Amino acid sequence: MKFNDIHSFIDYTTNRMNKGRFSLDHFKAFLESLGNPQHQLKTVHIAGTNGKGSTTNYLRAILQASGLKVGTFTSPHLEVHNDRIRVNDVYISDEQLLYYGNLFAEMIEENNLSMFEIDTLIAIHYFLDQDVDIALFEVGLGGRLDATNVIVPLVSLITTIGFDHMDILGDTLELISIEKAGIVKEGVPLFTSENKLECLDVFRRICMERNAKCHSIKEAQNIELKHGISFNYDNLSIHLNTAALFQVKNASLAIEGARYLSNYFEIGDDDIIDGLKDTQWKGRFELISTNPHIIIDGAHNTHGISALIESAQYLPKPLVIVFSALRDKETDAMLDDLLSIADEVIVTEFDFYRAASLEMLSHGNVLAIQDNREAILKGIELSVKGSCLITGSLYFISQVRQTILPEILGVKP
Repeated sequence: MKFNDIHSFIDYTTNRMNKGRFSLDHFKAFLESLGNPQHQLKTVHIAGTNGKGSTTNYLRAILQASGLKVGTFTSPHLEVHNDRIRVNDVYISDEQLLYYGNLFAEMIEENNLSMFEIDTLIAIHYFLDQDVDIALFEVGLGGRLDATNVIVPLVSLITTIGFDHMDILGDTLELISIEKAGIVKEGVPLFTSENKLECLDVFRRICMERNAKCHSIKEAQNIELKHGISFNYDNLSIHLNTAALFQVKNASLAIEGARYLSNYFEIGDDDIIDGLKDTQWKGRFELISTNPHIIIDGAHNTHGISALIESAQYLPKPLVIVFSALRDKETDAMLDDLLSIADEVIVTEFDFYRAASLEMLSHGNVLAIQDNREAILKGIELSVKGSCLITGSLYFISQVRQTILPEILGVKP
């Protein structure tokens, strides 16, 4: 089997999105047959319900500011499939991705690898071939059984925990925390931004079982929202180029991760400050346009919506929210929260096999518009002199950012 162009390979791997099984034994055995190439990398593992991508990006920026060559593996992609796999924030080229696709094509078929396993396999080999100093792996789903859990990191990070993927991870915070803490390895320390006792109890117990130290982040001080966010963390004065208050916790966790990694690399306080200063993670409370005032944010579960609301309440009024989600989310609860702060909530659909229908999203006093382009145009129209906030599934946000808004605004974000 051979792929002649990048489109055929991406179509092939995307069609394998749900081919695999939510387990690790199969993929682990496959990598063992290759000699466990992932063990040749110095890595960091990042899990959690929300904030994984942002924490990964903040840590990447800090490490890059210190002069390191940094690989990052994140998901889902926001612009193109390639952006899941990056070195120094530059994603793998079409030519390189196609090369690895053809290199492993027969193995993928023989071992029936899923899309996420394929991406993980390629990321490992790309980072090795690029001779990165360190690679940051964001968990795709859960932790314990995720394909990324084949690595043995220098340090593990877990962001805040909330209810998501409950059909797979469990329907209590304790059960979900057990899955997330599955990334903890023997003797490898864990840092977390979670402060709920039922989650921390799980983390501490699992860390104790694995002879790993469990550390919580400190509380940020003197938080100010003006031309971004300024705050003090430990003895550092930090400025973030975002209006999203929830990023304070993610940046704080990245700081703790960077400080621990200074045991292995030269990472100074100036690197931390400089790395965080101008970094922004696309699709996370991202200002797309000022006229009209449009913000997009991938708040894809109840926990994410609650964090979003904390910052959204400061947006110029009227506030019109355009929302779409996956069908396995608690959409009624999410919409109740959005309705509590918005002047108008518009729900819509998008093209994805797990997307919620308009009927599922028609809850409370919402305006239902099936065509997402029309829904966004209506949101912009109703939010004149105020703000149009587009939020929900990261898959929806990806389509909005990549296709719909460029068509509406006439420019690429």
